Amino acid sequence: MSKRNTELLKRIIHCLGDHVDAPESALERLEQEFESELLIVAGDVRDVSRHALKLRLAITLEERGIVLDHIGQTRAAHLKIDIVEGAINALFDDRFMEP
Repeated sequence: MSKRNTELLKRIIHCLGDHVDAPESALERLEQEFESELLIVAGDVRDVSRHALKLRLAITLEERGIVLDHIGQTRAAHLKIDIVEGAINALFDDRFMEP
């Protein structure tokens, strides 16, 4: 059964190709390592370019990666309370706890 990170981890293992002797074991180990975390691809250089264009900000091809590095280091892409609230309310009925 696929877990929350399975598809991304498979993509990483596939990218490593011949450098991984036992892909199934590698996937199992990676899923154990990250079982309590959510790994996501928050965006790519195309997203940076598209947003920069909408904002009318000039950016070069090389700078797009620098922007992604900065976003990654500032943890700008993370779970926020409103995202968790929306997910819980969408998935489960009547979960509000009275004070």
